[in-house]
Amino acid sequence: MSIVVAITGVSSLLGENLLEILESRQFPVTKLVLTDPGKVVGRSVMFAGHANRVVSVDDADLTDVDVLFNCHPEGLPNDFTPAQLTGKLKVIDLCPSADLEFPCIVPEVNPDEISSSPYLISPAPAAVVSAMALHALHQRYKILRLNLVSLCSVAEAGKKGVEALASETAKLLNGRDPEASFFGQQIAFNLIPFTGTIESTGRTDSEDKVVSQLQRLLGDEGLEIAATAVQLPLFHGQNVILHAECQFPVDINEAQLLLSKVTGVRCVIDQNYSVITDAAGQDEVFISRLRAEAGNNSGIMLSALSDSLRKGGALNAIQIAEHLFGLLDH
Repeated sequence: MSIVVAITGVSSLLGENLLEILESRQFPVTKLVLTDPGKVVGRSVMFAGHANRVVSVDDADLTDVDVLFNCHPEGLPNDFTPAQLTGKLKVIDLCPSADLEFPCIVPEVNPDEISSSPYLISPAPAAVVSAMALHALHQRYKILRLNLVSLCSVAEAGKKGVEALASETAKLLNGRDPEASFFGQQIAFNLIPFTGTIESTGRTDSEDKVVSQLQRLLGDEGLEIAATAVQLPLFHGQNVILHAECQFPVDINEAQLLLSKVTGVRCVIDQNYSVITDAAGQDEVFISRLRAEAGNNSGIMLSALSDSLRKGGALNAIQIAEHLFGLLDH
């Protein structure tokens, strides 16, 4: 099989990781169309030993493209709308500019929805990780209410977020003023109790997005979710702390067995995973601190984490494409 692939926002962290994973998984790319937002002057990107020229999104020819991965919030043409999609082109959007009512996909959770639309959303890292951790538990115990704390790395803000943390850290370690600006306040050696933009409700747009996407992934629009996002001084990775109250009593040993059978999940009840030690550069979602809520046999708590640029980002989008084109031998 030969597939023509387009990537918008190829120079973003997601775009770079997507190219790397496409090559490592031997995705059958016969032609690449690479774009970045705004004006691009003569830059080339290597893929499978060949140089590929990057063009502006407005100059890109998408006529023969089979699948387009969007890796930048401003990566798509200004006049593009999902309703325009006709013919063979499929779009997998890793950075939707709004919470569009199109299928959110995590292939291990809702693969049956992949063929339902030419426009598919690869969800935010916190939604991906949470869905991987909760899907089997929700089917068995019926989660009624969920408290979710998303601990976000600066990679979710892109290269500028990573550069801000690196620059501030270096300056502070050398006894200089960090000159914090990108996050609105110092991020080095600090925690910021929100990510995204605070809305009139007091919630942030990133928190609302995770709630909406997770409800859709679990197939339960009525699931009550209280989400809080916290910005960590961490370069890469996504950690979620989950506390679920269920309709039926939870047996922790049974819950651990259910999670250990989920493809792409590592769950060992007596092992505590961390982002840097365990998840960095890996494809799995790691679950630990699985425990019952004190005094409530229907409450369950856990920590779930992943590399936000792999399963929490580019890898999930590529797995969606592999399902689309029947490439399921990885």
